[in-house]
Amino acid sequence: MFNKTTKMQRTIMAVTAVIAGILMMYIFPTMGMKTLKIALVEVMERLIPFDPDFYPAVPILGATYAIWFVLLWLGGALAIVIAKKVYEGKEWARSTMLGLAAVPAVAGMTMWIPWMVLVVSDYSKGPVPGIIPPPAWASPAAPVLPVMIFGLLFYYIFLLMDGDSIKNKIIKIIPYTFLGIVAGMVFMNGQHGVRYFIFIPELLTANPPGDFNPLGNFFTNLDYYNALALTTISQAQLDTIKAGVPVDIVTKSHEIVSQVVKFKEPTYDPNTLTLLLGGFMNYASSYLMVLAIPFLAMKKKFGYYTVLTTSLATALIGFDGYFVRNSFEWLVGGIMSLALFIMFLLPIFKNLFINEDDEETAEA
Repeated sequence: MFNKTTKMQRTIMAVTAVIAGILMMYIFPTMGMKTLKIALVEVMERLIPFDPDFYPAVPILGATYAIWFVLLWLGGALAIVIAKKVYEGKEWARSTMLGLAAVPAVAGMTMWIPWMVLVVSDYSKGPVPGIIPPPAWASPAAPVLPVMIFGLLFYYIFLLMDGDSIKNKIIKIIPYTFLGIVAGMVFMNGQHGVRYFIFIPELLTANPPGDFNPLGNFFTNLDYYNALALTTISQAQLDTIKAGVPVDIVTKSHEIVSQVVKFKEPTYDPNTLTLLLGGFMNYASSYLMVLAIPFLAMKKKFGYYTVLTTSLATALIGFDGYFVRNSFEWLVGGIMSLALFIMFLLPIFKNLFINEDDEETAEA
């Protein structure tokens, strides 16, 4: 997929590899940790006391940010190790660096969006009452934002630094950029899925259900609740909730609807499976999309078919989430994944990632 490079271009890429490695080890994780700490303080002090479905953000962000920190550190070390091979013009080394650069690009995006949701967004106007506005200093310029920006810069350097024509470079930019965007979107939909999958509605009440109580188990609790009503119920309402008794729920459209939120008898709820797959399967798919990038650059079938598989899987679970949970975000994610799937089937892009001659030879 790559074209011939000059000594100057290889030098630039090798120096970039070293700089990226140092930043990925010593700067980017620190930026991410600062963002994480501020976001956690905001969610614990400003949101959770009034809106209980924010509490899963605490373990989720702690786990996902930590994984990104580890991947950044390991990726940074690898970048420094293979910088010399990049200078020597080894295709595998440049392809690897392309994949490594995608890590801060996608990680930065998925660490920045929670900042927007938990720190910048204003929930004081409902639907859950009592939440105060975000602090005056809150702005989109999160400490982690440069991670995404520099990650994209490194990504495009390793993608485009060769003697290829402008036309071909534009053709390469489109699928490689869209793949990163979809990987980030899929990851964020995964956050939503895990958030509500591990949400135990009455966990923060005076008498929380135990681990061996159906109301306290991830796989059984939603059979006892109205899953969609739980997304806008307040902690005060959960403190006094009773099975079979209607509760005045303020919907996301700010309409008050009296409905039973807790049932006396369990009824199978498809939300559990949708949230599990839309959470953990989306997480896995996002990581696999990033992992596929260096294999795509080397025209390895693993990379191409990994993208097709994950894009189709995440498209279908996105549509499932829309029909089961009426989630607009999952619909958008599903459409984006489907667009990625179709894009990679188009010959103009498919030829970048796989040798058609090899396919025809195998069929013969």
